[in-house]
Amino acid sequence: MPRLFWKLFLALWLSIMAFAIVVSWINQIVILRSATEEPAIAFKDNLKRINAKLVLDLQEGGERGLRRTLMDLPPGIRKHVFVVDSHGKELLGRQSMLEKLNHGRARVVTRQLQDASGQAYTLINVGRRPPRTLLAPGSAGVGMRLGVAAIISALVSLLLARYLAAPLGQLSRASRQLATGDLSVRVGAPLDRRRDEFGQLALDMDEMAARLQLLQQANQRLLRDVSHELRSPLARLRVALEIARNKDQSLVVDELNRIELESERLENLVDEVLGLLRESSGVQELKLSHFDLADLLQDLADTVNYEMGDGHEEIELHIQSPLLLDADRELLWRVFENLLRNALVHSGHAGGIRISASRIDGKQIQVSVLDAGPGIDETHINRVFEPFYRVDEARNRGSGGHGLGLAIAASAVRRHGGRISASNRRQGGLEVRVVLPVKQESST
Repeated sequence: MPRLFWKLFLALWLSIMAFAIVVSWINQIVILRSATEEPAIAFKDNLKRINAKLVLDLQEGGERGLRRTLMDLPPGIRKHVFVVDSHGKELLGRQSMLEKLNHGRARVVTRQLQDASGQAYTLINVGRRPPRTLLAPGSAGVGMRLGVAAIISALVSLLLARYLAAPLGQLSRASRQLATGDLSVRVGAPLDRRRDEFGQLALDMDEMAARLQLLQQANQRLLRDVSHELRSPLARLRVALEIARNKDQSLVVDELNRIELESERLENLVDEVLGLLRESSGVQELKLSHFDLADLLQDLADTVNYEMGDGHEEIELHIQSPLLLDADRELLWRVFENLLRNALVHSGHAGGIRISASRIDGKQIQVSVLDAGPGIDETHINRVFEPFYRVDEARNRGSGGHGLGLAIAASAVRRHGGRISASNRRQGGLEVRVVLPVKQESST
């Protein structure tokens, strides 16, 4: 057994025994001070007085007076006093009780009586059985009662100590396994079914282990995906360099341009990965400021419309101004820029792209970015915010995307205490919805 078990056991057992000893000591003092004489002596004296009265009543009132006196005795005394006539019958009809007493171990004292006419009667006094040692007063009885109390309290303390120490042992074993790196360990039954603090702690520990395991799997998947994404542009760079070495210097312009393009793609990938790690880890503190989100969305739409140039459909805005909130303006700019450019990539043009923003329930702001693209299959729509997840592998590679834009946006929204979700529109296209709280607290 662990040391904590024995500490709990001894603490509980000694506390109970100390209480029992104090109560016994006080009880013994009270009995000794309140008792005027020994109970056995008082009982004998009472029997002597009762016997004398019975003799007197028999002389004066005969059998009728004797029977009346027996009936008037207190029940506790009457069962110790019997009178039998000359025919062997007990005056109150307690013959069966008297026979049981004769076959028992009770001490019986008989005395012969006569009435005024010379009729004979037998007076029988049945002595009180001495109490068992466990119930008897005095040091012997107290000692035996304390011994019984010690045994019972030891059993109770054993059960209580085990009830308290066993869950801690189970939690300790699970925590040691977690410390060794085994994130698959769970406290599990029966501890997680308890409805006390131990049960809640077991549930919290299992949830913590599950989250750690998910984070570990996510990190492993991120490293695997990053290595895969870095391998492709590096391989193309090596091929382009090899081709450039085997050509005339005047003919390597295309290969050099290809090397430059792949280098830019590689640099963009590294920047996106660093951005994802920065946002997901939350190392940098949010630079909160009070601003109007409606102005930010308007400036972003104007910037994108300007980049597309004349002759293209402009992005449609439906904004209920003002939309004041406390947030990191630069971070939210990148969030909505990622969403907007993602909509442009999937739509192929600005036609049908709409940004709507409004305040809901006075405490939150909802922003929706809608496009007119093909949408996303329902089996993939819940995973579009995962790093490196791409619904259409070939199309994303052709567009230069690495599947990180939505993941970065989602991480930044969560750092602001908000929510992000995606759903297909009934009329076609995708809607990405961002809900942000109006009041923000500093996040690290």
